[in-house]
Formats: sequence, C-alpha cells, structure tokens
Amino acid sequence: MKTQTRMSAVVGLGLVSAVAGAYSVTAIYREGNLLAWGLALFLPLAALTLIYRDFGKRVCAVLTATLLVSAVTWLWLTLGDDFGPSALLSLVLLGLLVPVGIDLMLLDNGQRIAVGRTTAYAGVAAFAVAFVPLAALWISQEHSSVVRNDHALIREVAQHVQVKDNAIVFDHVDPRRKMELKNRVVVRTEGKNYPLANAHFESVSRESTVQKKTEKRGTSETTVVSRERDEEMRVVVDVDRKPTNIVLYSTRGPVTICEEEVEISLPGDDDLEVPVS
Repeated sequence: MKTQTRMSAVVGLGLVSAVAGAYSVTAIYREGNLLAWGLALFLPLAALTLIYRDFGKRVCAVLTATLLVSAVTWLWLTLGDDFGPSALLSLVLLGLLVPVGIDLMLLDNGQRIAVGRTTAYAGVAAFAVAFVPLAALWISQEHSSVVRNDHALIREVAQHVQVKDNAIVFDHVDPRRKMELKNRVVVRTEGKNYPLANAHFESVSRESTVQKKTEKRGTSETTVVSRERDEEMRVVVDVDRKPTNIVLYSTRGPVTICEEEVEISLPGDDDLEVPVS
C-alpha cells in the first residue's frame, strides 16, 4: 500500500512539475530573454543532480525544484518585473535550497525519503510524457501572437531613425519598451549584428504647453492653461562604420521571428533632443 501511495505521489509530482514547466517555458518564449530564464531553470537542477547520489532522492529534488522555479518564473513574468542578476540568483537559490531544506527537515524528524528506482523512473516518465507535448502545443499556439507583437514593436521603433556619424539613433521610443527591446531586437547593418541589449538607452524629456488667448478692451492676453511633461527614450547603437542600410529583426535564441528594413534619415534641420542626465 505504501509503495502504491509513494508511486502515485511521485507520478503526481512529475505531472504537476511538467505542467508548471511547460507553462513557464511558454511565458519565457513570449518574453524573449531565453538565456537568463533558461539559466534560472537549469542551474538548480544541475546542482541537485550533483548533490544527490541516490537516484530516487535526486528525481524528487529535481521535480520539486522544477515546480518551484517554474511557478516563480511565471509569477515574475506576469508581474512584468525586470530580470537582473539578483533575480537570477534568487531563483537559483530557491530551486536549490528548498528541496534540500525539505530533505533535512524530514531527516531531523526521523523520516527519510525512500523512493525506489522504479518509482523514480515512473516520475521521470510522467514528467517527460506530459511536458514535451504541452510545451510544444502551448509554444506553437503562442507563436502567432509573438510574431504580431514583435512586428508591432519593430514598426514602432523604426518610425524615427537617424544616422549620426557612427551611430544609429532611434528617437521617441516608449520607455516601457526598454526590456522588450533589450531582450528581443537586433540591428543588422553592413554585414554585422548589434543587439539592442548592448545599446545606450537615454531618457528624453519633452514639455508641451497649452495656452489660451483672450482679447479684452483691445488688448490680447495669453494664459497658460496646462503644462505637460512627457518622458521618452532614445536608443543609440554604436556601429563600426556609417551604415547605408539598416535591418531590424527580433529573435528567440538563435531563431529569427521577424525582420524589417528601415529607411534611413540623416539629421538635418531638426537637432536631436538633449538627453536628461
């Protein structure tokens, strides 16, 4: 009876971890930063595989870490927070320390996770059987939306492009697009690729004033009705030589999602706005 209960628990853990993993992988594909999120998922699993020599414990620890890291990854992407080195470290520690902590707590209470090889293999098989088709299905369903969103992102950024010396300048960019641009978009010019992850992002402030003119007893008066201050962003890409053609394209890892050739305008009478320091 205990063996059947343990088998059901491990298989259930494998299935739940597979669903969470497939959902988080789909969210990572949508977001675009495959390398950082992939490391956050892979590093704790690799560490647990090295820590545990017992195959049953290793499988339980890896499945638990997959469930935890996948759930937190999905939550992080849903909230839309930036993913920096501190976030990567937090996810790795979460996936590594929680399974080890659970194991140590059980040992302190005089209990031990005893999972046979057959039960462990059943958990691995349940995970693989559920994860592969679910991830493939959800990513294929998400792909058309990814293509549409990336096309819209590239068209938005390509509206105001200038070439100044050995730099490509994208003006009037929405600051909320910063992480999307850094994670997804690459500039190709003169046979070289320049990821926007390495570009300079500058804040630009634009102030607009609404005035009202009134005439009273033959004299006109101007009254300021309102002032609005808009925050924009400028993206500056340093290139090796002055470009004659520019192509913007988006990627997911090594895969190109979409691309568009950009018309080049040289700076003329309109000077570039001075970035806010």
